[in-house]
Amino acid sequence: MTGRPLLQWVGFVLLIGFVLVALVAPLLAPHDPREPLTLPLSTPTDDHLLGTNDLGQDVLSQLIHGARSTLIVAASVTAISTVVSWLVGLAAGFIRRVEGVLMGVTDLFLALPDLPLILLVLTLIGATRTNMILVLALLSWPAFARVVRSLVIVARGSPYVEASKAMGGSTSHIIVRHLLPATLVVLPAKLVLTTRYAVFAEATLAFLGLSAGDAIGWGAMVNLAFRDPLLFSRPIWPWLVLPPTIAIATLILATVWVGSGLTNGPRPSRRRKPH
Repeated sequence: MTGRPLLQWVGFVLLIGFVLVALVAPLLAPHDPREPLTLPLSTPTDDHLLGTNDLGQDVLSQLIHGARSTLIVAASVTAISTVVSWLVGLAAGFIRRVEGVLMGVTDLFLALPDLPLILLVLTLIGATRTNMILVLALLSWPAFARVVRSLVIVARGSPYVEASKAMGGSTSHIIVRHLLPATLVVLPAKLVLTTRYAVFAEATLAFLGLSAGDAIGWGAMVNLAFRDPLLFSRPIWPWLVLPPTIAIATLILATVWVGSGLTNGPRPSRRRKPH
């Protein structure tokens, strides 16, 4: 087994582990993550294995529930973004009368700067979880829409598509029966890359303070820790900062390892990294 497949398997195992933790978070967490239980900023004890934050909440319980919060955002962004990418790509690649308009809209979204726009929009409409999901999804569909369109353009000239047209096949039949399957080769790469993008973006926004007020997430945990001006003078600081930071880094690294073998096919051409 070479190094790359081994890392891919490690990535898969880590991703499955994060998903399982997210699914059973209420059963795994030793305490209510929102409940102040003891003195604030307590170092680890038998009852609080990672100590407590400055609100007296159990850090381990917040870390476990943070997996659920992060993966809900990542899964929602990935699902919405993927559907939009395929709808736009399929339509632009096969229905020529709408191709120019759809590709113009796609290029417009590709030209938008992600972070400044996200900060502006969430500041204006409110940094709720739903708003964050919608904004991230709307900024992460264009790159793969172009990839899907390219695959459709290749497939639409194939003999079986021409034969289907000659036999009176409807547009919807041709798209679903012939063109959609031809684009699924890039679906795994799309899912992995968008998940990675969503995890990193959600953590970054939460660290910057743009998360729902009652949200329990890894970025929000780091944000809360850094609000303390005396953070690094306290014995508890590694337990407040390192666990959520390591969790974010590990999840992103897992998606990188999984995606390393899924991105060797068609890749989007754009000025910033693919989502």
